[in-house]
Amino acid sequence: MTEQRLERIENMLSQLISMVGTVHTEQTEMKEKMKGMESEQTAMKADQALMKQEQTAMKKEQALMKQEQTAMKEDQALMRQEQTAMKKEQALMRQEQTAMKEDQALMRQEQTAMKEEISTIKTEGDRRHREIMDEFKILRADQDHIWNKAVQNERDIAQLKHQFSN
Repeated sequence: MTEQRLERIENMLSQLISMVGTVHTEQTEMKEKMKGMESEQTAMKADQALMKQEQTAMKKEQALMKQEQTAMKEDQALMRQEQTAMKKEQALMRQEQTAMKEDQALMRQEQTAMKEEISTIKTEGDRRHREIMDEFKILRADQDHIWNKAVQNERDIAQLKHQFSN
């Protein structure tokens, strides 16, 4: 019986040893799996950190884009204001141009009226000049007549003096 018992004990020990070996093998495999999982988890954490960095960079880029967009909108608003000011300036220039055209038309009318008036004055001046010249001719004829009479009278007086003195 002892031998049977010993054999049984030996079988039990051998089963225990094989069980311990199996447990040990499983435990080693589990440790390796856990190490693999830990390295995967570390890699995932690194990936997550990179993703957070990329996300932060994207947020910064987005903020910059918003600033640029705001600046562009402000530039557009300024350009619209300048365009409005230029349109107002153009309208004023057109009004001034219209006023200048009206002034030119008035000046042409005045110039035409002045030419007519100058022509009238010239015609009147020529007429008066002819009248004065005619008057001068008459005066000259009168003066010539008076001189002729005066000369004739002097001759007559000289003849009378000569007759009475002899």
